[in-house]
Amino acid sequence: MAARDQWSDMLQVLHTAPEPTPELRKQVEDQIRRDLALHPPAKTGLHPSIPALPEFKFTPMMQDALTKISETNGDVGAIRGIDLSRYTSLDFEAEDPAAQQENLRKAYVALGYTQIRKDNLDLMSLMGRNQWLLGNDELEQNLKTLEHDVMREQNEAAVVARREKGTSG
Repeated sequence: MAARDQWSDMLQVLHTAPEPTPELRKQVEDQIRRDLALHPPAKTGLHPSIPALPEFKFTPMMQDALTKISETNGDVGAIRGIDLSRYTSLDFEAEDPAAQQENLRKAYVALGYTQIRKDNLDLMSLMGRNQWLLGNDELEQNLKTLEHDVMREQNEAAVVARREKGTSG
């Protein structure tokens, strides 16, 4: 008989077993109480053979975030990483022409940013989600090439300077 069949039979016996008699139930409960008296549970409620968890320390940045959350009574929505005020509607009803001009300037900048963002998102969906990674890689390779060229030119300039210094001295 396979092990699976043995377990299946045992589960079937347990499932169909009659309720224990009140005397048997009392004996089992008494045995449990005696065992608990000999081996009381740990203060953590875990089994004594399970080691206690190590003390956890948050990083300073995480501690600051938790402090901010506790100051807002747990309302995470009250903490904003982005200043949303620049995306809210501007007051064009201001009496002061200078304030109206400033609000118009802010609206123009916000509109320009939004249009550029939309264009970039459209390009990303058209060209592929990882295309910008390829662009970054190409820029990084160009930067390395330029740095190499600058180092070569500096070395050549140093050689020429030493040669000039040697012939003039």
